[in-house]
Amino acid sequence: MSKGLHPRVLIAGTGSGSGKTTMTCALLMALKTRGKTPVAFKCGPDYIDPMFHRKVTGVFSGNLDLFLMGEDSVLDSLASHGSLGNISILEGAMGLYDGIGNEGAASANEVSLVTETPVLLTVSVTGKARSICAEIKGFLEFAPNRIKGILLNTCSKGMFSYYQQLIEGI
Repeated sequence: MSKGLHPRVLIAGTGSGSGKTTMTCALLMALKTRGKTPVAFKCGPDYIDPMFHRKVTGVFSGNLDLFLMGEDSVLDSLASHGSLGNISILEGAMGLYDGIGNEGAASANEVSLVTETPVLLTVSVTGKARSICAEIKGFLEFAPNRIKGILLNTCSKGMFSYYQQLIEGI
């Protein structure tokens, strides 16, 4: 874990509309319900999602933007604002690898690498069966990343075991 940084996880997605904000707010509320003091961050210069975070947690939600802030300021902000709680939940923008230019500079993936933050990838299963495996495998293998888990969004309780078995085979 990076020096001075508290426990944290980054909720990323396969793209806009994958359910990152819903998953982030659900995790923030679950942590609060369990007596934790979560702190929220949004990757990039977004102001709408931090309002949702604040509504759930009751605390200010900061922004982490490598393009506007640079690496040192992102790390300083994560350390100082993160110290207000006992776990930080970072929410990515767009898809995990989406950023500036062809290299995806300042993407959620780059934030996770710079801050050494594990990633939970949010994937919508709507309209997919086995193809979900190709999508997830692509995200896992496309570029160096810190993906440690998969969050299945739009998955009914009855279908969860089906998707779980598929994904365990990746």
